[in-house]
Amino acid sequence: MKKIKTNNLTSLKRGIIINILLFVLLLVIFLIGCNVGKYHMTVLEVFKTLIGKGDKYSNLALFSFRLPRLCLALLVGIGMGVSGVVMQNLLHNDLASPGTLGVSDGSGLFVILYVALVKSNNSNPLMLSILALIGGLLSAAIIFILSYRKKKSISPTRLIMTGVACSAAYSAIGTIFMYSLDRNQLEFLQRWQSGELWGTDWNYIIILFIWLSVFGGAIYGKSYTLNAINIGYDVAKGIGVNTKRDFVILAIGAITISSASVAFGGNFFFLGLIGPHIAKKLVGVDTRVLFLASGTCSAIIILVADMLVMGVDAFANIPTGIFVSILSVPYFIYLLIKKE
Repeated sequence: MKKIKTNNLTSLKRGIIINILLFVLLLVIFLIGCNVGKYHMTVLEVFKTLIGKGDKYSNLALFSFRLPRLCLALLVGIGMGVSGVVMQNLLHNDLASPGTLGVSDGSGLFVILYVALVKSNNSNPLMLSILALIGGLLSAAIIFILSYRKKKSISPTRLIMTGVACSAAYSAIGTIFMYSLDRNQLEFLQRWQSGELWGTDWNYIIILFIWLSVFGGAIYGKSYTLNAINIGYDVAKGIGVNTKRDFVILAIGAITISSASVAFGGNFFFLGLIGPHIAKKLVGVDTRVLFLASGTCSAIIILVADMLVMGVDAFANIPTGIFVSILSVPYFIYLLIKKE
């Protein structure tokens, strides 16, 4: 028993150290991002502007354009990374992500309906965000209801299969409505579905920050439960965990976080898949350190991807999500080769 405790303590300390290093790397990338854009600013000018001593052009470039976009990317990455850890542990499936429960297609369907029913020049970004959030939550609720069996716990396999079926239905309905859209509306939807950081308004960022803080904190408080479930549901029941109740609580928390991230930031569900994989390789499976590492890794990926979009003129019209996929695919190929 002492040996197990010692090993766990050593693993936890190692995870904390790696998290600190990841945070430093994230901070460096964030600061570099402040210097990336069409309006050239030196490192000194960025620093002066951050402490309130910049000129009006530097203030405009940094506080109205760059910082909001960077902060939004940071929050979206953290949200998707944390929710991805929860879904992979709950479903015992390394390929699970928030999109597994139809959140992506549900949000997308509501966005399509809104764009189809409202003229593009009269669209309200806040209403679009709210509807995307409602769509994600509602689609997940439908999947839970269809997966539920009286006096039985929700089967992860049944949940995944139901999610796949419902996602196909949402996608089909959305495609029907897309035939009624004009060119501008189709272009907007294509960019949103590809992963476009569009909610770059400080009001949206504050709302998303509060949302992630509340639900992320609640999920982190269930780290012990999630560790037990990761070992096995029978083991978790044996040590007194109410698996049926906690499964629903954790799943709702993950879905809520990912839905909010998608609603205010764009469709970046791939981050919920790749972030946890990289983090597990670095810190292990203890969710006390895995949550932080996964959120940080996902945030680093999206920040680097967005820096490519903002810093290279040839990539200016390409959605950030495309580069998230490009940066992530090599790691998946590496995993496949290693398993072989």
